[in-house]
Amino acid sequence: MSARYLAVVDVETTGLGNKDRVVEVAVVTIDSVSGEVIDEFDSLVNPMRDVGPVHVHGVTPSMVSAAPTFDEVAAALESRLTGAVLVAHNLSFDSRMLTNEYARLGAVLHGGQGICTLRLSGKKLNLACDHLGISLGQHHRALADARATAELVRRIAADPFLDDPASVKGLSTPHNPRTLRREGVGTQPEDGYLPRVVSKLDYPPLPGAVISYLDMLDWVLDDLVVTATERQELINVASSLGLTGEDVERAHSEYLEALITAANRDGIITAEEERLIGCVADLLDVTDAPIPDRTATEDAPTVLNAGMTVCFTGTAVVGGTALRRGDLEEMAAGAGMIPVSSVTGKLDLLVAADPLSMSSKTKKARQLGVPVVSVTEFVTGLDRQGR
Repeated sequence: MSARYLAVVDVETTGLGNKDRVVEVAVVTIDSVSGEVIDEFDSLVNPMRDVGPVHVHGVTPSMVSAAPTFDEVAAALESRLTGAVLVAHNLSFDSRMLTNEYARLGAVLHGGQGICTLRLSGKKLNLACDHLGISLGQHHRALADARATAELVRRIAADPFLDDPASVKGLSTPHNPRTLRREGVGTQPEDGYLPRVVSKLDYPPLPGAVISYLDMLDWVLDDLVVTATERQELINVASSLGLTGEDVERAHSEYLEALITAANRDGIITAEEERLIGCVADLLDVTDAPIPDRTATEDAPTVLNAGMTVCFTGTAVVGGTALRRGDLEEMAAGAGMIPVSSVTGKLDLLVAADPLSMSSKTKKARQLGVPVVSVTEFVTGLDRQGR
């Protein structure tokens, strides 16, 4: 049986190996008869480890700190992949990374025959798009790349009707409508970007109508503004789904609880996360939820003392200059501190390129109660100390 739909996929990952993880995924669904785009899905994904080459994909630890993990988006992806022809620019890579992610959940992704636009065009995505006058937008963002690949396959694939569509077998995780999107949002690390909408961690089973409502709510809250028109649209959606006022109140409470849980996944509530949670609570008129306070250990120490032990992790850019561990250790030693290579209970301070990183060092520091600060905070502290 020929597939009716093309599922154009793109993933951004922590690396190229089989042990690497997805940090962003997008699927653009095309009707293979009309050629029209009928659905788009995209989300950042928390890999529960270091995010890998930020300079390539632009995804920082802060951006994924409250993002859904792969098991939380797996069912939503499965519904778009099963029965469709997979399309990707370098299909073997995207298919392999998704296959590995499903395998970690005990499920099997059969990729089918698929269409690889890299093999068809013989060019890198940006060059293929330039050649055909296709707008790529921001390269190495999953949705931008998937959209460009969708237009590319329409231009160069002669016969998208294939008899071997994709399927996912053995997936047991429930459907979860939550996503965390970065499209249209400034995501440079120095912007202090905090995702607007977070997914659940352990979200209780809810009726299908409530899930549908939450999916709409997710989009409305994406910019942290609910206009009068959007508020009325939410009322109309709830009414069309047969939801009562109590159902909607419960959905809003569940949404906020999911946000709090996800924000606290790394054991830290930043000042920006505290503000975000309060803002969403106000937008949803949830007045009885306990808003967590900012984590005290997030703050940098007011004084960096000579003789304190300090460990560094990651590479950061401060004032346009890349500071690697060796550079930072030299700065610390010059201030009379003692640089060390590992995190122990005797460590006084861990300096991370991004304090919300889920690297092994930052995880261990949080477990031991060792303060974690950013490189920027550390350098600023040194400057203050030298005055």
